[in-house]
Amino acid sequence: MIKVTAENYSIIKDTIERAPTFVYSILDQVIEGTVYADNESFHSLLFQTKSGIYYVYGDSSSEQIVSNLGSLLQKSIEQSKRFTLFSYSDDWNTKIEQRLDGHVKKLERYTFTFVINAYNDRERRELLDYEFIKIKQHQIEHCLEFNNQYYEEYWDSTNNFLENGFGFCLQHGDKVISEVVSIFKSHQFAEIDIVTNPNYRGKGLASFIAEGFIDYCLLNDIQPCWDCDIQNHASYHLGTKLGFANPQKYAVYIKS
Repeated sequence: MIKVTAENYSIIKDTIERAPTFVYSILDQVIEGTVYADNESFHSLLFQTKSGIYYVYGDSSSEQIVSNLGSLLQKSIEQSKRFTLFSYSDDWNTKIEQRLDGHVKKLERYTFTFVINAYNDRERRELLDYEFIKIKQHQIEHCLEFNNQYYEEYWDSTNNFLENGFGFCLQHGDKVISEVVSIFKSHQFAEIDIVTNPNYRGKGLASFIAEGFIDYCLLNDIQPCWDCDIQNHASYHLGTKLGFANPQKYAVYIKS
């Protein structure tokens, strides 16, 4: 097992066909992370964020990668830290479940493809009663859900988010009633995370604020990304209304 140096990140970025947004965040060095490989040919790869989110890619026959996953899981248990492992491969799923059996629980999620024509052709409406604001420190301090702890977990720090990420909120008077942020962002991709005050649901706020996020992405040559748990039917339907199509199922493993 070797630790891949940053000068090789561009090679890996050109090699991988498809991966979660946080992988590209690591490779673009937007967030802190580590990339491990089984050898210098990079046939098997393990990506790790500072907060304990992982992704496996490539040849699933690598015993080095699987062994390292076992060690990382054990360390996370001993230190009461996060262990969240993403896999887009059935072969990797089988290997993970064999090696980590009894220690992890499998969840399933969808990742979508953004279809710009479907997005542009949809009917839009204006919301005149609420103020649409780009998130800055003041909004974070008066947030609905995405607080400093959130940005420290996914962005390493609030300052890093404010410098390299982006998000928007809707305010009703002085109250933040809906928020959308880039939970992860690279030079090319931005993954959407969205929340709305339960008392304001059913008014189209999530759709409206998500449109603002997507419009910002398109103006800045960024591809918006939408993922959701397979049981989250509301998120699934909202995503499809916004032009996200072709849902592909993948696995996430967490400590059981």
